[in-house]
Amino acid sequence: MSSGQSIRERSRRAVRDQIKAVAMQLFVEQGFEATTIDQIAAAAGMSSRTFFRYFATKEDVVIGDPHEFGASLRDALEQRPADEPAPDALVRALDAFVDHVSANPAAVGISTVMLSTPSLRARHIEKQRVWVELLLPGTLARLGDIPHPKLVATALITSTLTVFDAAFTAWAAENGRDDLRELLDTALAAVRGA
Repeated sequence: MSSGQSIRERSRRAVRDQIKAVAMQLFVEQGFEATTIDQIAAAAGMSSRTFFRYFATKEDVVIGDPHEFGASLRDALEQRPADEPAPDALVRALDAFVDHVSANPAAVGISTVMLSTPSLRARHIEKQRVWVELLLPGTLARLGDIPHPKLVATALITSTLTVFDAAFTAWAAENGRDDLRELLDTALAAVRGA
């Protein structure tokens, strides 16, 4: 029975990935606002009703599940060396995402769509709030006994995510020509005063 569920889940993920790929191509070609769910469904070879079995909104196609990616960030943070300072561990927890984006040729177009669409930017900010909550325990564990640990941890997480957003925006604005990791390190150095 569990292997049947596993096959079902793999099939569901494959359909979600297909819808996402088709939608992203349409968003890049036509713009997010101009692309309809009916167009996405037709291009994916399904009905709009089937689309809604996989995604509640167009925004969900781009933004995805904040808990899923947040959990991978949390896991990456937990795998960092225990003696690594919290600010460095938070940045290095983003490495897998930086590598994924840098290696994905479609990432620039998708990023441009996301950054230029107000509703997607708003959803991205909401998603980051989920990430803050998921990263909070691991960050607190690295701080030790300090005054106002939750405040400090929250400030570290939100500033790291903001610095990453600045680097990501610069990377997308230059059509991915610059190295995203170098941009991130440059932005971090500016914030840290180095």
